[in-house]
Amino acid sequence: MSHFSRIRTKFRHREVLIRCLEEMGLNVGTDTTIQGHHGRHAVDIAAGKTRGYGIGFVKNTDGSYDMIADWWGVTGTCQKKIAEELKVQAETIQKEYAKKMVLEQTAKDGFEVVSQTEDENGTVRIVVRRWS
Repeated sequence: MSHFSRIRTKFRHREVLIRCLEEMGLNVGTDTTIQGHHGRHAVDIAAGKTRGYGIGFVKNTDGSYDMIADWWGVTGTCQKKIAEELKVQAETIQKEYAKKMVLEQTAKDGFEVVSQTEDENGTVRIVVRRWS
């Protein structure tokens, strides 16, 4: 039996999400399906994983995308590990997505990036400036 796990996200910008996934080294497809343990699931965005069946993103009526995956068939993976791995993946993608959104918006507003660092705790600091 197929078991697709679903995680709510705040991803709203399709193209930024796609670029983010590609830059993370994932193979990305759009308007396709992802394979599960015993079936397929239609998704708006599919991202290939090296482990598991892949990750998909499905657009909600509010414009956000849910993250979907089925890793039940992965050897040595129990439900708790699946949930933990999905959470880690969602957090990693969210961090990259947020960084891309900030950089894109600051560039649109005429700012240039002065520095970009990541603290030990994972906090990303971006310093921008604009000359008037």
